Amino acid sequence: MIILLLAASLPAHAEETAFLRVEKSKTINCGYITWPPYIIKDPNTGKVSGINYDIMEAIGRNLGLKINWIVETGSGEIAAALNAQKFDVMCASLWPAAGRLQTLTMTRATFYNPVHAFTRADDQRFDSNIEKANIKDVKISAIDGDYSYDLAKEKLPNATIVSLPMTASGSEFLMQIMTKKADIVMCDVGLVNDFMKTNPNTLRKVASIPPVRIYGELLSVRRGEYQLRDMIDHAITQLADDGVIETILQKYEKNYGVKYYSPTPSYVVPR
Repeated sequence: MIILLLAASLPAHAEETAFLRVEKSKTINCGYITWPPYIIKDPNTGKVSGINYDIMEAIGRNLGLKINWIVETGSGEIAAALNAQKFDVMCASLWPAAGRLQTLTMTRATFYNPVHAFTRADDQRFDSNIEKANIKDVKISAIDGDYSYDLAKEKLPNATIVSLPMTASGSEFLMQIMTKKADIVMCDVGLVNDFMKTNPNTLRKVASIPPVRIYGELLSVRRGEYQLRDMIDHAITQLADDGVIETILQKYEKNYGVKYYSPTPSYVVPR
């Protein structure tokens, strides 16, 4: 009777972790955000490419796993999609904003990316002193639930945030500046340079100020999926040590006119 009562009190089955699914299927199902040049999606074929694509495919080869790009989502919907098990890993890298760290488990950095302030091409108000933008009359573009919102509140707390929904794309994010719905934005050079391929001479980097931050580009798994996170971390370390990540970054630096930083090797070669 005691054994039957104990058995009845147990759950019908334990929830399978993403790590166990990956281990059994030998496949990582990826979620992603279209955000050039990190994730680029061909509108005609649906084919995915970009820095994150190349790094994730290299991780798959390192671990002997197939990488399956299955779900495109919005930047503010990642935690919910991972909790619903729509995919195993958010394979578009993210910056470790405070809100994300509370809802996701994140890997070590795959690479590092400087963040700059940008405004319209004819706007020189904030050159040499970004504090000039820290007033209510200045509007800053941001996406709800995204790093851009946290960074706007932190760096320019007195500016007025003009926010977009969680599903907004990178081009919509920057379009707010071009259309004068906002005055300033904080983002990465690669996204701006990609945007200006089709919108030339519309934006400019705020002159004579340093990067507002240098972020690590992290992959994400469902909160608490430490085995899966650790497995990916080991692969990232190996790829950094072997110079694979540096080679990938150099290809995109040339094409997008930006400088990225690879993780330093985990060892020092003795002289």
